[in-house]
Amino acid sequence: MGLVQKFFQEQDFDFTPSFKELLTEVLAAPGKGLRGDLLRLAAGVKQQGKETPAIKSLALGIELLHLATLIHDDLIDRGELRRGKTAVWKKWGDKTAVLLGDYLFAAAYRLISQASGAAGMKRVNRLLQEMVEAELEEEEDRFHRIPVEKYLRRIEKKTARFFQVVCELGGEAAGLPRGISLQLGEYGREIGIAFQLLDDLLDVTGEEERTGKPLFQDLKNGILTLPLLLLYDEPVFQEILRQVQTTGEVEPWMRERVKTLLVENHVLEAVWNLIDEYHRRAKKQLRKLDLPHRARLYAFAERLLSRPFDAKQGRSAAEAEPNAAI
Repeated sequence: MGLVQKFFQEQDFDFTPSFKELLTEVLAAPGKGLRGDLLRLAAGVKQQGKETPAIKSLALGIELLHLATLIHDDLIDRGELRRGKTAVWKKWGDKTAVLLGDYLFAAAYRLISQASGAAGMKRVNRLLQEMVEAELEEEEDRFHRIPVEKYLRRIEKKTARFFQVVCELGGEAAGLPRGISLQLGEYGREIGIAFQLLDDLLDVTGEEERTGKPLFQDLKNGILTLPLLLLYDEPVFQEILRQVQTTGEVEPWMRERVKTLLVENHVLEAVWNLIDEYHRRAKKQLRKLDLPHRARLYAFAERLLSRPFDAKQGRSAAEAEPNAAI
């Protein structure tokens, strides 16, 4: 409940009982807190609770900003689960989801602005503009093949820029020189691309109990992520795509056929090779930085981008190697 308590302590708003109940429920399932943790790591904070007031406000603001985007994304994509719980729009209605997302955006803006000033807000504004651009591009390209280069540019705007801005804000809040903060941002951008590649892969290979959200949501919405783009020329996949576009549903047999195609066409291995490449690029950026907390940033990337399954066989790591740590 730490996020709940911190949130209400920061607000000067007279909440109605029903709105407070809604906020408490949403904030009580905060997810992994990756972006807040990354901001602290970039700032060199060794332990949560030891931050300066500015870094605390930034970390909270960043997490609220991310949560606001998720609430709106679930509404747009009609995703019914988030973090293992019923999505806000599904439980409370579309209008409530829009308004709650808007409120969290405003709260995040206030926290980030207080801690980072005009320069920080300029970054955040640009970040949100790029995220919207990426979402609009996705909508325009639904069910259509796009070049891999365009997909990579899109996930850079949709996800990686968030990680980049988080690292830059963390570095600046710690008083690091601007050049160092920008280099930290490059590290964040590289792991952000790798993270989105992994997320897109897990959408078609993961387990709903672990991901906390519905699987095959991208295919259902006609969003061709890299794993699906690499299957595009397969006649069976094209037939699946036509049926999904017609019915709006991904049937169980379609899921199993796609999973088989991913293995048969070595797609899992190809995507993991690309994830590993961006992971290497992130580590290369870190090697340029002479920072006492560099090792913790290395460790963050290792944890974030660990392989949950055997890329060649499409099996879980536990199935492939009984003693493997997932």
